[in-house]
Amino acid sequence: MKKQIISLMIVLLLVSMIPASFAEENGKQSNTATANVQQVTAKRLANINTGQIAAKTEEWRIRTTQRITSKIGSAEQFMEKLSEEQNNIFLHLSRAQQKGILAMDNESALQVMEKFSLKLVNKSLMFKKRVIAQEKLRIAENNYLKAKQNYLMAMNSYKEAKGLLLQEKKMLKQCTDSETEECIQFRERAESHSREMIVNSANMMIEHLNKIKEKVNSSEEIDEERAEEIISEINGYISELEDAIAQAEAAETKDEIKEVAKTVSKLWIGIRDREKLHAASVVKARVWGIIKRSEHLEQRLFSTLAKMEEQGINVTEIDLKVDEFSGKIDEARIKYENAQELMDGAYLEEDKENLKEIVDEAKQLINEAHELLKEAHTLLVEIVRDIKAAGGEITPETEDDEDDYEVVEEEENITLLSSVKGCAETEKGTTTKSVGVGTEKEPTIEVDGNKVVYSRALNHLCCRKAEIEKEIGDFTINIYEVWSGVGCKCICFSEIEAKLKNIPSGTYKVNVYEKGTQPDGDEPMEQTLIISEDITVQ
Repeated sequence: MKKQIISLMIVLLLVSMIPASFAEENGKQSNTATANVQQVTAKRLANINTGQIAAKTEEWRIRTTQRITSKIGSAEQFMEKLSEEQNNIFLHLSRAQQKGILAMDNESALQVMEKFSLKLVNKSLMFKKRVIAQEKLRIAENNYLKAKQNYLMAMNSYKEAKGLLLQEKKMLKQCTDSETEECIQFRERAESHSREMIVNSANMMIEHLNKIKEKVNSSEEIDEERAEEIISEINGYISELEDAIAQAEAAETKDEIKEVAKTVSKLWIGIRDREKLHAASVVKARVWGIIKRSEHLEQRLFSTLAKMEEQGINVTEIDLKVDEFSGKIDEARIKYENAQELMDGAYLEEDKENLKEIVDEAKQLINEAHELLKEAHTLLVEIVRDIKAAGGEITPETEDDEDDYEVVEEEENITLLSSVKGCAETEKGTTTKSVGVGTEKEPTIEVDGNKVVYSRALNHLCCRKAEIEKEIGDFTINIYEVWSGVGCKCICFSEIEAKLKNIPSGTYKVNVYEKGTQPDGDEPMEQTLIISEDITVQ
């Protein structure tokens, strides 16, 4: 899959480098629409006037949209009901999205349009979610190659130790109840090879995790917050595995070696579904990058066809292929978004079986999106060939292009993502978590785009569980830490975080309260304000 994805990216980049040499002509574009629909559509689209955004609307978008609306009888009534701003948004939708909306009844279509808005694109982040310095990219690539090499070395050493251990075990069959010098040497060598197997198996796990980590470090398609979360978690796993290696190297008896082997096995059982999630995040990020490039290329293809029509070139057959190309990209985008939603939930999932099912389902969607992109790639090759054969050239992308806008869909609901780490994860958390104090962190409320993030770290009574709830009012957001549990005579440490996403623009009062039940019974706690701030979401 990796090679296929890279191949598609190369083709997209090659297409973006094709120069333009369209001849200037004064002829007008031929009109294939019926007079009535074309007249209304042209009037609605030509009269867009939404300030700076409208000034940036290219004529080819209008002509391309007219080509679609002229073929659909209900388009006239639909276009008349759109506001000028919505007309402009409609112009910036992909071909597949436009056709999907026009296939709806007018009421449903208008409701869908209400969810869309135009956002000015930061060209440096058009196909990226963050910018990584070249030196950091170089270091990450070198570290990846090093991890790949170290993994192979550890695997070979593991296989060698396993082979030697099997040989010693054969010899030990002759040493039942025997303490001869030779048998003692067999046992010592067997224990040594067992230690080597444990160490090398742990090293294989570490280097496998390092490969994922360096792919994350070098991915500009993964946002900074998610990247930090993945890397932090991987570093924690590596630290645990390194501790296990130290225990294996220090083990002196057969029983000690067995215990360390169990420890490494348990660690991997706890890690494997999470590492699959992180690896899938890397692949998903690559797919996102290809989809964004493909969507951008689609617009350039439509611009190309509009200019070819100005030259009097018949583009009917090519337009059908571009139409199909748009459909493939839109299908891939939908599958990507479904996978994204699943994986967002997976990062908060604690049940291992549920996590595995979610990751498997998300990976299936990513694979399906990838297959659609491969099909789009095949169409793209044909489209480029047909454009050249007809005498056209792909519209170039120059640095002085006008501002680019993209259509974004507003989320309907404010969603809560919460995280409780430490012994407050469960009421019996102290049976599995370390009892002890940590470094407390004062409660804070921060704004990040359309998200509000509350966090704090605290020492508290053991055997207490914290859950997070939200309450949304008119420009008021209440977050609740809900505590329960009997409470034990010890102190432990927890970190609490709550993220509210998809908050509409505006000024809000954010209050965070502590409530729940008393630690010494079922009596309710007195609700206490932890922090309150006025925030503005742009």
